[in-house]
Amino acid sequence: MKRLIPVLILIVHCASAMAQRDPPVWNSYLPRIVMFDERDTLDFEVTYNKAGGPHEQTHCQMYVLAYLQADEGSIKKLAADPKLTTKAKGDRKLLLDVLQEKKLAVVLESKVAACAEKRPVVSTRSARSVRSGYCTDFEFSFNNGELFQSISKLRNFDSDSFVASSNRLYNDKFKLMLFVPVNDSKYATKIPQDQQQLYDFAHFVDSETVIQYFKPLPYRYQFVQFKESGDFGIYID
Repeated sequence: MKRLIPVLILIVHCASAMAQRDPPVWNSYLPRIVMFDERDTLDFEVTYNKAGGPHEQTHCQMYVLAYLQADEGSIKKLAADPKLTTKAKGDRKLLLDVLQEKKLAVVLESKVAACAEKRPVVSTRSARSVRSGYCTDFEFSFNNGELFQSISKLRNFDSDSFVASSNRLYNDKFKLMLFVPVNDSKYATKIPQDQQQLYDFAHFVDSETVIQYFKPLPYRYQFVQFKESGDFGIYID
């Protein structure tokens, strides 16, 4: 038994050293958001920036969630619960599972992207680029009619609550939440396998959370159904 003690100490020491190898994630934000006002689709582009963290992590996966504005407080409360955000092996239900199970949010799409080799220019006016970190670009497009069908299944959406004038304007407003998981969590399903197996952590070297980024876009949306065609449009506020 005594011969095992030095070996155990060595393993613990090496793990501790590895955990301290990388700088903390000091930036995690969206330097670019572009929203397009289309008639039939909800289209937008975002650039996600992360500075710091393990240098082997060269990809990011982004989820787009839709939820009702009235449920935002409940969603933020669940996101603050460490039981739902701490990394877990196996099939234990975490934040996204609970949000969908409770019908508080619906996952519209998830994409993976590699970090850009060059820091992108994010201002067409000044031609300024991102100062530091790794950036990943994403673009999404959702058909308005299909989007209505998805959001109408949320627990608190009232499809009978609308203002009927020349068109039908639904009262329940919705928002979009962007979720970027850390790459060694159960939600990093599209990240390259070799990176899923490496450790990853979030802001301030939080090595336990599954959340790298979890914040709403700064807009709210409202469905309108056009009387003549029956098609759905979206107003952006």
